[in-house]
Amino acid sequence: MNHQDDGRLDALLRSAAAEDPGNDEQLFAEAWSRVQTAMRAGTSTGDDLQQRRLALIGDRQVAARRRRRATRLATAALVVAVAGGGTAAAAEFLSTRTGEELTGWEVGAGGSGEMLDRGGADLRQVVEEVTADIAFAPGYEAQRGLALDFHGRAEPGAAITESHLRSSIAGAAVCTWADAWVAADDTGDAAARAATAEVLADAVSWEPFLTFAEDHGEPRPADSAPDRSTSYRWWLRPLAEAADSGDRQAVLDTVAESHACSYDVLPVIDADPGYRYHGVR
Repeated sequence: MNHQDDGRLDALLRSAAAEDPGNDEQLFAEAWSRVQTAMRAGTSTGDDLQQRRLALIGDRQVAARRRRRATRLATAALVVAVAGGGTAAAAEFLSTRTGEELTGWEVGAGGSGEMLDRGGADLRQVVEEVTADIAFAPGYEAQRGLALDFHGRAEPGAAITESHLRSSIAGAAVCTWADAWVAADDTGDAAARAATAEVLADAVSWEPFLTFAEDHGEPRPADSAPDRSTSYRWWLRPLAEAADSGDRQAVLDTVAESHACSYDVLPVIDADPGYRYHGVR
């Protein structure tokens, strides 16, 4: 892009900001109106770009932050459009990493850590990087891949914080350890069953779960059961206790009651007739 294009973009944004710099909503409306006009006049892809939702809509993210993010993404889209890249190039331009974090009370709504743009071109790679330290049960590499694929599926206009992403992937990992416990119970492998029960006991204190609880003002998983209304991860402790005591049916029932384990990560449990959601799709 040349200096003339840069000056054109700056002039568009300054002309909107000058009218009322204290009003975010008016600023965005005026800036976007000028961006739309510029795209209609200067590119053949204006109609498509007008339809693109450029606001990152995070889980319960506040409107003011959403508008600020939208303004920056609208600017990026215009830069690419003026350069002749069109809609496809604009999409490729977007990075999953935003460099932004929620602050203050927003953390209690959306979580902590960097905001990740789920419309980013490198989403799947970033999801894997952010959750690389979370251990799935041995032999469950395919299930880990499915969990990463789910969160790595492009969802333009949405965002997720690192803490929410890590908590969700960690939840799927615990599901595979529960599945591995049942598999060991099926084969009568007492050593494998004991080792798996030990991991389930440790999982109650995994960092992603503790961070999630702290962000949202919830009790830690070890302190939340049996009052499941106080914690999103209330089920971790009773699951660990059921595995430790060797109560197979309690393991199956707790996994079912958690509503956190997809059949995709439960190849053994899902095939068990004693599992409440056996075969349910």
